[in-house]
Amino acid sequence: MIRPVALGLFALLAAWSRPVPGSAQELGEPEVVEISFRGNQAIPAAALEQAILTEATTCRAFLFYFPLPLCPLTDLGFAHRRQYLDEEELPLDRLRLQLYYRQRGYRQAEVEQEVELENDKARVSFTIREHEPTIIRSLTIEGADELLPRERQLALLDLREGDPLDLAAFALGEGRLTEEFRDRGYVNATVLRDYFIPRDSREAEVNLRIVSGPLVRIGEVRVEGSGEIGDGIIHSVLAFESGDVFRDREIIESQRRLYNLEALRYASIASERRTDTDTLIDLRVRVAPAPQRTVNLGVGAETDECVQAQVDWTNRNFLGRARVLRLTARLSNLFADQLQGRFPCTDVSAEPVFQELNFRLAAAFEQPVFTGGRNSLRAEIYAEEETIPDLFVRSSTGGELAFTHRFSSRMALTAAVRPELTSFGEQSADIYFCVNFGFCTPEDIGVLSQQRWLSPVAVLWAIDRTDGRLSPSRGYYLSTEAEYAGAVTGSDYRYFRSTIDAAAFTPLGDTRVLAGHVRFGLIEPAETQAFETTGGGLAIVHPRKRFFAGGAESVRGFGANLLGPTVLVVDVEDDCPGQDLDACVDALPPGAFAERPAGGNSVLEASLELRTGLGDRWSVVTFVDAGQVWRSFDDRSDVILTPGVGFRFSSPIGPLRVDFGYDPSSPPDKPVVALLEGGDIQELGRTVRFDPYGYDDPGAVTEFLRRVQLQFSIGEAF
Repeated sequence: MIRPVALGLFALLAAWSRPVPGSAQELGEPEVVEISFRGNQAIPAAALEQAILTEATTCRAFLFYFPLPLCPLTDLGFAHRRQYLDEEELPLDRLRLQLYYRQRGYRQAEVEQEVELENDKARVSFTIREHEPTIIRSLTIEGADELLPRERQLALLDLREGDPLDLAAFALGEGRLTEEFRDRGYVNATVLRDYFIPRDSREAEVNLRIVSGPLVRIGEVRVEGSGEIGDGIIHSVLAFESGDVFRDREIIESQRRLYNLEALRYASIASERRTDTDTLIDLRVRVAPAPQRTVNLGVGAETDECVQAQVDWTNRNFLGRARVLRLTARLSNLFADQLQGRFPCTDVSAEPVFQELNFRLAAAFEQPVFTGGRNSLRAEIYAEEETIPDLFVRSSTGGELAFTHRFSSRMALTAAVRPELTSFGEQSADIYFCVNFGFCTPEDIGVLSQQRWLSPVAVLWAIDRTDGRLSPSRGYYLSTEAEYAGAVTGSDYRYFRSTIDAAAFTPLGDTRVLAGHVRFGLIEPAETQAFETTGGGLAIVHPRKRFFAGGAESVRGFGANLLGPTVLVVDVEDDCPGQDLDACVDALPPGAFAERPAGGNSVLEASLELRTGLGDRWSVVTFVDAGQVWRSFDDRSDVILTPGVGFRFSSPIGPLRVDFGYDPSSPPDKPVVALLEGGDIQELGRTVRFDPYGYDDPGAVTEFLRRVQLQFSIGEAF
């Protein structure tokens, strides 16, 4: 019996694939199944496809290739976007290709078309004879040598003698020249082009004449609509003032600075030409204040923090001059104990100590203009309890004072002081201290878990040249951070820590983006006398400063923090009561162990993604992640590669992300610690082969599914 839901689905698919009245399909035109180009050497086929209107049938979505191979295996109408032959348009496509070649210097190019019909299918081919291009024999640029060096002019034009006479490239180069002169204050600059080709010749003489016009300065700067914020703060944010040379880049930079002020909901800068002179332009800055006080509520979910809820109260003009005061209350690990590792809490530990409710209470103050329009000051105080699954539960009370200098809207240097008084929850960091530092008794761990000062100073330099914050398609970003904590900063934990984080994005056509990311970190701990159990002289690294990898924003073939050094934990009372520990551990299945991360003092992560759009909202990502965590950089093991596929849904809060990462690694040997009665911990003293994927000799499909790691998060991985 066919269920009503199935009937409705088939009806929807049938309606989707039904011919549109009056369409080429209804009129009996053949379907275009292939478009090919022959003889093209100078211009790739992908560019030629964009120059014509005839299109071939394509698959509607990547989903119909993977995981549903409907397009390559079937001819179902709903899986394909059908295209049909328009015989009236085809001759025009031939002329379009000839014009496309002519514009790019191949003035004698010839194009022939051919249609191969088989039943109701059409294969369209274009045969191109490019011939030799018309080249630039001489190139002169006049009128601006005293304003712009000749080398700079040629670099912006990006054409030389001997190049094809590419009129499209000339248009782009002339646009860059015009922008350069506008940015130097010559607002009325124009570039005039003239070229001559003798009869029966394939060599052109090209002359460009730059008419710069007069140098233009900024006249009056008027601010409108600032309200209680005041005109003074607006003027201090601007990158220009009356009397400066009129530069486009400073207008754009000022616009960005205004948009970065939370106190404003709207900002624009308009130029107004004067009738009495052509050397002055007045500027009108229009702004509109944002609501001064707002309350925002949010709910989310991640695999390692389960369900989260947050409320923010914001005053965007606290004490005037666009100062911001924000109060935040956040809860996470909601429902972790009820869901017990079920979606979306798949990376939350099964141990009750790691399922407790987390919180963060914070008050942050920001002064967006501090001693100058490029400087800002931020201060924050907070109290929080944070859980890192299977690693520690941390309670902290502290604050941060940060000074930021912006070299531009996309490049900034920040110096910060971050003192906090921190401690660890009972039995949450016992494995960490035992495995990394050899303190396994409850008494020693109790001393190490007491409140201690973690007081680093940090310097962060960041540059962002991407075209979007949530899901970039081009550009790059780079950030480096150096952090120091020692006696001079009042820190019980002492170390030097450095990281570098970079990513680059390149568009591949209209719907695809190639993205790459790399992260490297190194920490050098220093000896301290602060921990009484050590007798002094031990370098202890705070778990939060140690490096971990694996998870939704890292190497996605591994669970959160589980790439690199880990330790297997067995509960003797539950799994080995009254048995010889060594023999029992060898006989236990992998599921009896709890795998705990140990972290390391160095990390390397790298990712390569191909992001393909599937319409306005959906996209699919194929990726390869690589990485490793090492106890020290001098003792390195092999980097592990994990491929995968993921899906994105564009939402108002950012891309909702589901990734499936695959772990191809061989079974590793891992150390084992046993939880004894009374709370003591005993290291086994040897390693055990840990094979959670193939321990019971499963079939290929079962082992494959075991190796797949589900990651769910909000926002791109990088």
